[in-house]
Amino acid sequence: MPQIVTLHSYRGGTGKSTAVANIGLLAAASGCRVAVVDTDIQTPDIHFFFGLDHPTSCRSLADYLTGRCEIADAVGAVTPGGAGELFVVPARSRINEVNEILMRGYDVGLLREGFEELIDTFDLDIVLLDTRSGMGNETVAAIAICSSLLVITRPDHLTAEAGQTVSLARRLGNPDTSVVVNMVHDPGAGDTVRRRAEHVYGSPVIAMLPYCAELAALGSNGLFARDFPGHAIVSAYRQMVGALATGRPAVGGGGLR
Repeated sequence: MPQIVTLHSYRGGTGKSTAVANIGLLAAASGCRVAVVDTDIQTPDIHFFFGLDHPTSCRSLADYLTGRCEIADAVGAVTPGGAGELFVVPARSRINEVNEILMRGYDVGLLREGFEELIDTFDLDIVLLDTRSGMGNETVAAIAICSSLLVITRPDHLTAEAGQTVSLARRLGNPDTSVVVNMVHDPGAGDTVRRRAEHVYGSPVIAMLPYCAELAALGSNGLFARDFPGHAIVSAYRQMVGALATGRPAVGGGGLR
């Protein structure tokens, strides 16, 4: 059964989009048929990771939501270097669409219809939804639609308000939630950080990822998993892919212990 996985962070700067892009690549390389959808229409960036840096020449999720195209027309294909297929839907192609959406709004139900159309058209195994930080309409819809929620956070973001994401997911009837703690600077604090994160979110931590200067330096200018396939963080990403592909959280997954 296809998995729709929403990745979210309550605050920005957690490395969420980096995780989405790299997990998508690795899942496709492992043989899955994967779509990565950027739902952050106001500040999109997923297309940069995949070298789709000329959004004015293509369609986007915003084009679909404003009735300019079918969502399948907004798909860009990426070669993952494996047996699977990877499809990327950028969030927007022109600033005009943002203004139109902000002024006129759109039918949120189109998001669910669009993701179902993607699954049917491209015979997908996994759909990864990259969301805007905070709680906008697209984010709430992405959490309501998904089969599982993966929260990306940092040790310095573990405040009580951060747990609102999981609280919302449970109110929307989606209790299948897991957590990744990224950018852990102190390896010796791993167990303490894990316990704190599980207390704040009330959900299992499936990975603890150390801060990686090389990953930070690359930013959105490429795919770390492609350039550094043997890195420990990439190994942790692979374990996360295994959990997402089966729909079963791999509690105690890769990274720091």
